Amino acid sequence: MNQYKMSSPAERARLRVVYALLGTVFFMPVNLIAMEICLALAVVFAAFCGWKYGFGPAPSIPLLVPAAGFCFAALLSLVGSPHGLMGFAFYCFTIVQYALLYMLVIFFVRGQAERHLLLTGLFVSAAVVCLYGLYQYAHMLTLGEAAWVDNSAFPLLQRRMYSTLYNPNLLSAFLLMVMGAAASMTICTGHRSHRWLYVGLFAALSLCLILTYSRGAWLSAAALVLFFGFVWDKRLWALFLLVPPVLLFYRGGVTNRLMSIFSYSEADTSVSMRLDMWNGALEMLGDHPVLGIGWGAFKYMYPVYNEFIQQAGITIYHAHNMFFNIAAETGLAGFFFFLWFFLGCGWYGLKVLRRGGLSHFDRAAAMTMSAAVISQAVCGLGDYDLFSTQISLTFWLLCGIFSNMFIDIQKNKKKSLRNNSQ
Repeated sequence: MNQYKMSSPAERARLRVVYALLGTVFFMPVNLIAMEICLALAVVFAAFCGWKYGFGPAPSIPLLVPAAGFCFAALLSLVGSPHGLMGFAFYCFTIVQYALLYMLVIFFVRGQAERHLLLTGLFVSAAVVCLYGLYQYAHMLTLGEAAWVDNSAFPLLQRRMYSTLYNPNLLSAFLLMVMGAAASMTICTGHRSHRWLYVGLFAALSLCLILTYSRGAWLSAAALVLFFGFVWDKRLWALFLLVPPVLLFYRGGVTNRLMSIFSYSEADTSVSMRLDMWNGALEMLGDHPVLGIGWGAFKYMYPVYNEFIQQAGITIYHAHNMFFNIAAETGLAGFFFFLWFFLGCGWYGLKVLRRGGLSHFDRAAAMTMSAAVISQAVCGLGDYDLFSTQISLTFWLLCGIFSNMFIDIQKNKKKSLRNNSQ
């Protein structure tokens, strides 16, 4: 607060954008309306700051071409959408917001302290999500909220946690990204007291992840163990030795859900339904290979490709596979730019990790970025969690923080080269 009072008018205008972004980050998984208000304020403050004081020189943003290409391809896909106006509204609610958050973080956040502030806001928000989720899970049966449970396939499973994110799979996607960030900070922080705070948060996130009973999320968690074993300590892989004893001695909902990944049951209809949706998405891509069916149009087009869904009057919002869904909706061009940006973020994170002389936080931010890509890629094979605005905003926030850090690293590198040449 003292920094705000003692700073120049231009700096105070910029800090208002940062504080609005902090509110956006906190409310992102907690309350969508409050998040929208904070993001709108950030945009208004940013517009005023730019109009009054200018935006300064444009930084060299990594992966700007694929990010812009994907946004443009998704917009262009609306040409063939069966509901163009609804598709455009959905485009504004999703991709426009993602791009705004991404660019606001890149242009207005300055220095490691402010990047750390945004990440801390995400950690505090995740703690609130965990606490509410645990309270909700403890009272589900008494409140009669046994939602998202298939008792015919899993009779031992009575409840699944979804907290503030409406769906256990969406909650698990959010938890995985924050778990990657908490694990990265635990590894990289130089403060022992901070390390214990991150360990505590990671433990709470892990417990909530188990209680979502999301099979795809558990596979993603295994992928994260492999990743952190590679980039930090291979002894982490010993955690896989805990799985056989759990399967051998524990007979409960967790074991049944975990074993169902490797077996087929006619009672478990989620697998067969996913196969139908994937086939429908591929047929859509075959019929509309260039521009796709239109951003957000899967729910309108899928009944055309599935007579049973059409007769039943059921709405299926996405293909339950991130890659098939984006390819079907945006065509091959949109899918190409999406893969370039999505996988490129993970590659840049690994590239930064190979460098020497990084600060603790910069190393953690690079780990967080790569971990987020890995977790969402694995989850994306069996679901499309980035369909949710809150989940996608979380991912684009991490991309923005990482890109902001990467730009600073490049600036410092160029400055160092100039000084050495002199």
